[in-house]
Amino acid sequence: MAQSFSDRITFWVGVLGSLVTVGLTIWNTHTKTLIDKREEDLKTLEVRLKERSTGVEESKERVDRYKWVLSLFPTLNSKDKNEKNFTISLIRLALTKDEAEQLFTGLQTSTDTTLQSVGQSGIAAIQNEPIALLVSKMNGSSAPGRKDAVADLVRDYKSSSQAITLTLNMYDKDKIGNLSPNGIINGLYYLSSTEPSSWNKQQLEDAKDIIRRIKANNPGVQTKAALNSFESLLQKIKLEEL
Repeated sequence: MAQSFSDRITFWVGVLGSLVTVGLTIWNTHTKTLIDKREEDLKTLEVRLKERSTGVEESKERVDRYKWVLSLFPTLNSKDKNEKNFTISLIRLALTKDEAEQLFTGLQTSTDTTLQSVGQSGIAAIQNEPIALLVSKMNGSSAPGRKDAVADLVRDYKSSSQAITLTLNMYDKDKIGNLSPNGIINGLYYLSSTEPSSWNKQQLEDAKDIIRRIKANNPGVQTKAALNSFESLLQKIKLEEL
């Protein structure tokens, strides 16, 4: 039976409708893909801009630090040893470890003897940082921290002349007042555990002054016991070998 004209029209309208629907679906999918890609590109661009902005700010901050460090250089010619050492410490604080190492290593190769000395002192300061931190912790407020610091020093730095010097410096007449009873005892305990062969003549003289200084402050029972152990160590150091 032949289809009527209206049936054929209905059929082709349905076919066209389906084709239009498929076409629109494909177009919408394509459009969404383009939009998503554009949004992704915009996000990527935004991240890159932020990274570049951060890099610029970091560069500015780095340049400012370098300028400030440069302004400190005249002080390095000071005849005052404490002022000179303080300036070196400020430079170290202003720079990262890598930056400071590059700077002080470069100064060591200078033809200027003053700059060579600064370079040597700076490198020594960097190398002594772990020791200095442990020495300061012996007088800290945390009992576990004090205990761990003493244990680390005894374990790793029994033969370190630098550690001995830094610990002796704790008892300088201008610093001893800042030491707690625990700090005094801890320092003496570490010093008593050091190797006699690691001491030099100046350290021995400083140690004798420190003993007199501590005794003048009427030490308690525990401090006296620590002093006795320290004095026993000093008796093992032979002057003729220094």
